[in-house]
Amino acid sequence: MLCKKCSSSNVSVTASTVVKSKRRSFLWNFMWIILTVGIWIIWMLVRARKEKIVTVRTCICNDCGHAWTA
Repeated sequence: MLCKKCSSSNVSVTASTVVKSKRRSFLWNFMWIILTVGIWIIWMLVRARKEKIVTVRTCICNDCGHAWTA
């Protein structure tokens, strides 16, 4: 693998795991609270959050320090 900035082949690759959770906007939540007269608050406390685990690979050039995702 070559560095995109200096074309060096002295590159190290690291993998890290990131957890992303799905959230709704404030206006969407406020609208449902008003429309369902508070029952929606109980539903939000009971239900589980939708989470997604993503592995991100980051490449770092050991010569110039440039970093990018692969």
